[in-house]
This record gives sequence, C-alpha cells and structure tokens, in this order.
Amino acid sequence: MKLELVSYEATESFRREDDRRAFFDLLPLGTTVTEIRVPVTYRYHLRLDEPWQLAVKGHRCLVHAPRIRPTLPPAIHTDRMERHLQSGWLRFDDAEQMDSLEQSLTPLVSARAGNRDHMELVREQCRVRVAEFVRNWLLVEDQWREDRFSSVVVAFADEDLPATESAGPTLHLETTPD
Repeated sequence: MKLELVSYEATESFRREDDRRAFFDLLPLGTTVTEIRVPVTYRYHLRLDEPWQLAVKGHRCLVHAPRIRPTLPPAIHTDRMERHLQSGWLRFDDAEQMDSLEQSLTPLVSARAGNRDHMELVREQCRVRVAEFVRNWLLVEDQWREDRFSSVVVAFADEDLPATESAGPTLHLETTPD
C-alpha cells in the first residue's frame, strides 16, 4: 500500500546526435540530431508496509518514515510532445533515430524521477505531507492538542532524525486567539 505525497509536472528535453562517416572515416556523411521536449508528471510516495518509527519527546511526535520513492513510470504527456529533427546530407535514417529516442523516453524519465536533484526538489513537500498525515491520525485519536502533541517532526529513512529534529518541527499545532 502506498501513501502518495507529491506530484509535479516538468518539461524534459532529450537530445541525441549521431555522426556517421564512410571509407575509413574519410568521408563525412553528416550528423543526425534528434530532440524531444515533453511534459512529464512525476509522483512520489511512501510505502505504508515498510517500517515506521514514532517516538515522543515532550509534546513532539517524532516520525522516522520510510524513504521517498518515485512512482514509476512517470506520466509522459505525448499529446504535447515536441520533436525536432535535423539530418545530415547523406543520412537517410532520421526516422529510425527519432523512433529510437522516443522508445527510450520511459527509461530516461524513470531514471530522472529517482535522481538526487528530483528527490531533493520534492523532499520538503513530502515531509509536510507526512506530517499532515500523522496529524490527521493524531486528530482521529484525540491526541493532537496542547496537552498532548502540538508538533510533528518528520525524517525519512535516508536522513538522521536527531538532526532533523534540531531543525525544528515540520508541523505545529495552530492555536487561535480567544
């Protein structure tokens, strides 16, 4: 079972160049350049069946959640895909080059979904979503109040919980003035 946390759309660009020569590399046949720009929706989740650790420190609920995972494959919006093709003067394989690039899109965007830059881009949003999930659970259990839990601190499996805790709570109890 998964807890979906965040989704966002980005336009990704992919480019390949293929240079060919003949007669022992003496005769240039030209370069075929294929480019694709396509919107991609990335989604991220936690697995609910992986270990979670909850601890209490004063009025804080400390949550050490599983690692963030990309939901694969990302959604590729082919209806808005842009293709650009530039073919060398003695090149007749431009359609095959474009087909090859198009067929590689799913593995390419799947790899990008899990790369460090993409994961760091969504980490804080995921942290807040997990804190809201825990807060809602505490509300159902009548534990989210000033005399019980008033804040939630979230760290993921690839982070150090004490270091995250010293950075401050992820979510605070909102009190309204009388």
